[in-house]
Amino acid sequence: MAVIHVIQTGSTLVSSAVPDRSTQKSEIAYTGLFQSRKKRIKVPVKAFLVEVSGHRILIDTGWSAECASHPLRHLGFGLWFASEPVMTEEEAVDHQLAKMGMEPSDIDAILLTHLDCDHASGLIPLKAAKAIYAAAEELDEKNLKDVRYNKNFWKGIDFTAYPMLPDENAPFGKSCDLYGDGTVIVYYTPSHSAGSVAITVSDHGRFALFTGDNGYNRHSWEDIALPGPIYDKDNMRKALEWVQQMSRKENCAGIYAAHDPEVPQGKYEI
Repeated sequence: MAVIHVIQTGSTLVSSAVPDRSTQKSEIAYTGLFQSRKKRIKVPVKAFLVEVSGHRILIDTGWSAECASHPLRHLGFGLWFASEPVMTEEEAVDHQLAKMGMEPSDIDAILLTHLDCDHASGLIPLKAAKAIYAAAEELDEKNLKDVRYNKNFWKGIDFTAYPMLPDENAPFGKSCDLYGDGTVIVYYTPSHSAGSVAITVSDHGRFALFTGDNGYNRHSWEDIALPGPIYDKDNMRKALEWVQQMSRKENCAGIYAAHDPEVPQGKYEI
């Protein structure tokens, strides 16, 4: 039996165009520019601790505790303006893991779906994890020069690139079977970012899908609603259609999106 711990690391205040770009006319509305901050919406920011086949993996890290104490200094003005954190220090993932009796060194792998601030901000306090993965395309220096990234979040971190292989059944032609037994498969999905990924965790014939930002909530994949921040629109549509197809499989135990309010913090089983 696989166990999923949904860990909410606070929330973020964003433009309504972040989860659904059709709510605003401007192509850059997701940045919040020229919009009233009073009309922003609050969406959760989650990480996922998964225990499967003798492994403990953490999918994304959510907000750092610094987002509670010094958000502007930690994020920088641009990221803070676009994605203002709302949290307490106790909600940071390292604090919540400690309450569960777990040290960062107890984590076998941190799997980053991409390196946006609300997915990688809490990384440094967890650097003692046995391995920290991200896609090679995400770690490319050209990609990391984009204004959406802040290299301070992973200063001193020794990343391992997912060892992707060709996979004709993957939505974009390649995937990584992390442990070689089908329990944790990472799918390359260059949609939200150049190196974004989605992840399945399987046990006893059932699976859970972790979308990263290939879908913010059920509306995203059921209605193919494009989010605001996009690396490639066509790829995003393709990724959302894939998530939709996966969600309709009889053996799908759940879809877990980092910003979905429908799946509350708690413990789930596959």
